[in-house]
Amino acid sequence: MILDDQYITKDMLTKDSYRGNYYANKNAVMYDLQNGKQNVVCFCDNTYTAQGIVEGLNLLDNLESDGAELNSETIGVEKNDRL
Repeated sequence: MILDDQYITKDMLTKDSYRGNYYANKNAVMYDLQNGKQNVVCFCDNTYTAQGIVEGLNLLDNLESDGAELNSETIGVEKNDRL
């Protein structure tokens, strides 16, 4: 993905934008370590929630790897207060 504008819009994203090392296994969100092992990231109340989280995490990873600067500021929370 080549970014010529400072904003990313939904029409810039393709199905490949949502693919990556995160995947859903029933209601669990898993991360593939690429060495035959995987980590459990979280458990969700249903498979649809897990799939949505997977798509979001893969999208963030892909945007970061393409060089997009992501805003990590949280309104009302100081940087030192975050874990």
